[in-house]
Amino acid sequence: MNKFIRPSKRSLRNAQHFAFINAFLTSLWKAGFTEPKITALITALTEAFSDEDRWYMVARASETVRLREEADRQRDTYYGRLNSLSRLWAGSGDPQKDPAATAIQKILKLYRLNVSAQMDEETGVMDNLIADLQRPEMASHLEVLDASYLFTQMVEANNLLKNLRIEQGIEASSKVKGALDNARTICDRLYDELTYLIEAYALTADDTSPYEIFIRNWNGTLKLYREMLSRKGGKSFSFSPSADSSHTKGEDAQKENAGPEVSGGLPDAGGNDGNGEYSSETDSGNNEGSATNEGGGIG
Repeated sequence: MNKFIRPSKRSLRNAQHFAFINAFLTSLWKAGFTEPKITALITALTEAFSDEDRWYMVARASETVRLREEADRQRDTYYGRLNSLSRLWAGSGDPQKDPAATAIQKILKLYRLNVSAQMDEETGVMDNLIADLQRPEMASHLEVLDASYLFTQMVEANNLLKNLRIEQGIEASSKVKGALDNARTICDRLYDELTYLIEAYALTADDTSPYEIFIRNWNGTLKLYREMLSRKGGKSFSFSPSADSSHTKGEDAQKENAGPEVSGGLPDAGGNDGNGEYSSETDSGNNEGSATNEGGGIG
């Protein structure tokens, strides 16, 4: 029996979620379903996606938000380089760099900073980590590893982010975040309702082939997207193991011809907002290829 792969939609970044729903809607319209229950849900999803489109653009429009997101990416980059450098020398046997790197690694492992955490949560951990690494003995270890520059840049990016966060204003940020989160939640609920309904028609309709073909093609699109993210080292796009296990090897042959061509395509692995939450943070992806506009439906 054909079943949809169940992606973890909540784990998608804003740009990825936007493109995901956009691609699904475009595929639905190209499939040409006429069953009233399905078309009613498609209409409802189109309207909900219009709200996501609007609030997504509001979240991206602020220059302050864009600069804040850039600062977030920079601090994550310098943290990653500091971590990699200290791991390289830890256990190397070098009489000077090994002890210094081991001491730094001990601090980094203590805090277990998650660069994909919600932005303010990461900032709290980063502040404490920086305080420990600024102690005189740790500053000496950083100098031994020639890592003082990396640490300084990480601190500057973290401070810039905090200043921009204050400038942005908590109240305005919360309003946009809440509206975008709500629009995403509604889209996800309607996505689930549509997929379960199409699965039902794939079992009970007089002619089940259109529904079976749609399920097979959409699963192929999702699998291609998962593989693309894996190749580029992007954020994991997880699937429900039970649903994925029902997908046969024969269906894998559909990959190269999976699904109708989608306007705008699914998002690149780099099209993310720099954190793991689906808050209203700016996405480095863009809004081109949208299936909707402020007041419109599918084009």
